[in-house]
Amino acid sequence: MNIRLPIKQKTGGQSKEAVKSYIHSLKVFSEDMQEIQRGLDFKMGARGWCYALEPYGLPKGEFDWAQKEIQKCRLKGFLKPGFILEEEGHMVEEQKDIDQSVESYVNEQYEDWQNAGEYFEQSWCYYNGVDFWDMQNYYIQLLVEKADLKSLFRKICNQYKIPMANLRGWGSMEQKAVMAGNFQEAEERGKTPVLLACGDFDPAGLCISDVLKKQFEEYELFTGWNPEGLIVKRIGLDYDFIQNNSLTWVNNLLSGSGKDMSNPNHEFYKKNTYHIQEYIAKYGMRKCEANAIVIVPELGRKMLKDSIDSFIGENAYKDYEAIIYERKLEAKKQIEEMIDNN
Repeated sequence: MNIRLPIKQKTGGQSKEAVKSYIHSLKVFSEDMQEIQRGLDFKMGARGWCYALEPYGLPKGEFDWAQKEIQKCRLKGFLKPGFILEEEGHMVEEQKDIDQSVESYVNEQYEDWQNAGEYFEQSWCYYNGVDFWDMQNYYIQLLVEKADLKSLFRKICNQYKIPMANLRGWGSMEQKAVMAGNFQEAEERGKTPVLLACGDFDPAGLCISDVLKKQFEEYELFTGWNPEGLIVKRIGLDYDFIQNNSLTWVNNLLSGSGKDMSNPNHEFYKKNTYHIQEYIAKYGMRKCEANAIVIVPELGRKMLKDSIDSFIGENAYKDYEAIIYERKLEAKKQIEEMIDNN
């Protein structure tokens, strides 16, 4: 497929024809993006789309420009709400508020009552009352650096019942408190707590395991949980994965606030925080953002599944399904007996 990038506008005044051509190019660009999305089973934010468009000719040096053009496509109505994955911190919390007539409600309840007998007869099919983690020796949660990765990994996390959150920097105390509560409950059931962390390939990202473990230790009084037994494992990008899959290097070490950590005057550089000096000596003044994985989604998902399997084994989910099937048959038997007796 050929992606037609928008026309680059010249500085200064534009003729009506030039403006018309530019707007048309935004429309065409939006249509091409929508065609790509139809072949994907996950959504991406604007930055993720830049990585997805790179194989179609978007130079890595023009990612910032492309993000602005995507925003213009949204402003023009060519990309509808929901197409671009929203950052968690920007999401609007919905409050359920419905309007339904009494007649409609009564009819709805009547239909449910009429169908109740048929539903009960088949309800054994929907049994799913097995606690997946009760069968395991470990209990896993996942933190990712970008919202794009939540979308990419959601299917696997739903399947394995793995709580997942977006760090967006280093996350928050409240986020860690929720995860600490989950870990504490798991430990009380005899499980070893495991935190998988998928971050950027940069100085901070390579130190993510140590930083997150330290965070949970610092928050112990706040969360009420001692993380002494916590295993934190960094997953995701490594140098060979980046090179073998031709992922994009970003040629700077700018922090989220826009400050250059490779500058000798930067506090992190002077204190060698995150081993920045050794990182630069080995990899140069560049980084690879975690959401670059979106251009090889199946490899990214395999990486996550392999990490999960390393703790619970390859057959854990098959064993879980086998137990559910056995209990479904038992539920079917009991339901049939109750129907016969009545």
